[in-house]
Amino acid sequence: MTRILAIGLTLLVAGPSAPRILGPRHTTDRTPTFRFVSRHAVRFRCAIDSKRLHRCPSRYTPRLRLGRHTLRVRAVDSRACLSRTSVARVTVARPVPHADQTIKVGKAPFNVAAGFGSVWVAVSGGLVRLDPATGAVVARIATGTRPWGVAVGEGAVWVGDWSDGTVTRVDPATNTVVWRVTVHTALGQGSPVGVAAGGGSVWAADNSTGEIWRLSPANGKVLGTAFLGDAHEYAGIGDGWVWVSSENGTVGELDPASGFVIRTIAAGADADFLGFSPGAVWVTNYGSEFLWRIDSATGAVVAKLNIGDAGAQGVAFDGSSLWVAMYSRGEVLRVDPVTGHVQRRVVIGNKPRGLAIAGGSVWVANSISGTVSRIGISG
Repeated sequence: MTRILAIGLTLLVAGPSAPRILGPRHTTDRTPTFRFVSRHAVRFRCAIDSKRLHRCPSRYTPRLRLGRHTLRVRAVDSRACLSRTSVARVTVARPVPHADQTIKVGKAPFNVAAGFGSVWVAVSGGLVRLDPATGAVVARIATGTRPWGVAVGEGAVWVGDWSDGTVTRVDPATNTVVWRVTVHTALGQGSPVGVAAGGGSVWAADNSTGEIWRLSPANGKVLGTAFLGDAHEYAGIGDGWVWVSSENGTVGELDPASGFVIRTIAAGADADFLGFSPGAVWVTNYGSEFLWRIDSATGAVVAKLNIGDAGAQGVAFDGSSLWVAMYSRGEVLRVDPVTGHVQRRVVIGNKPRGLAIAGGSVWVANSISGTVSRIGISG
């Protein structure tokens, strides 16, 4: 009995418990609401960024500046006993803007190219042509089953089909298919996901082997075959050379005149998309947070920029900054090419992949959303 009385007396004289602070710790809301919960409390005292507390209701909505803040709270019981101080660190961030325009283009848009006064989007079953001034769909062209790569050059638009193994030439003057050829590996039908056009040839990189086909733009005849890396992701032309990325983290450089492999360059974990600026090749990594810069003259890796997250896909240069599509976040980053500092974030669609620059805007293919996002560069 004495023990029970002692426990009861202890409960009677115990002060209020340290309050639990319920509410956001990272928010874009400059007037977030917090709720304080404490046993035996009848009121609360709190303060933002100060140790000098004032009376606060149990539901507290302060007005905060952008940046980091410290919220301190104590509970008070009916006998004016104070609890221990509870502390919460709260960050108020600037809201991330959304794209200027979202255009429905069809199922599974994977890649985008710019040329002939248009934006070209590879979607399931074919190619969509957009007006870069308005974003309007001006043509839909059937090219195959599962188009993946799209490129502009050598007087035409080129589509590589991941599913049916074809490379297609499209005439931009008439929006018609000029020819379509099926490419083959030693194992059977190919999977040409990366396409590029330049140096008098069309280049198609296979996603199932290390094979790269060099095709005649006139009729699609295979002029030669090169082997490097393993499953390829992207092909492009930069500073007069042909560049191909591979899932094993390498980038291959080929001579456009002969089709010979000049060198193979290690560039991270799962080298995906390539972008080009004068004297540089930019390589995104799906498996790391680095953006790699290769000197196009020497093939040397001259920079690794940490952009904060893995999952980078398409990358393009606008003349001063880099734009990078972030697959997992559903965002596009504007990146300083010297420091890697993220200058801007823009919310777009779900699972973005390829992007291109045209008409003063960045155009991004959102592979799961079935849309293309347009972002004004000057915004």
